[in-house]
Amino acid sequence: MTATSVRHQKLQAAMKHGLMSFIAAAKPHHRPHFRLVSTAALPLPQEPRIDPVALTVMAVNRLGLATFRTVTSGKVSTVAVPDARTAEIFRAALQEMQKARSTDRLVDVIVTVEDRPGGRGRDAAQS
Repeated sequence: MTATSVRHQKLQAAMKHGLMSFIAAAKPHHRPHFRLVSTAALPLPQEPRIDPVALTVMAVNRLGLATFRTVTSGKVSTVAVPDARTAEIFRAALQEMQKARSTDRLVDVIVTVEDRPGGRGRDAAQS
């Protein structure tokens, strides 16, 4: 064997060993879980699911208009939402948007019950 083929074999062996070590480290380590009580028997509390499409439409129709209104006028704008979970999501979104636009702190989110479904525009957000 020549010197280059020996070096090539050593390099190949080292690469293979490194790759195998990487794959072994990436595999999840499964330990057996011993449970005295079956988790399938315990009912999990179900919170109402929020439709992501409806939430996005509501955010665009209500938050978008309210933030545009506060940017242009500099006045406080109130956004009405149907439940507390949606209000929590909107407030978190406004908190993140405040990092780019300081006028987003002028938008207030309140929880109200809608008279009719699909309220949009000025009926949904009051200046």
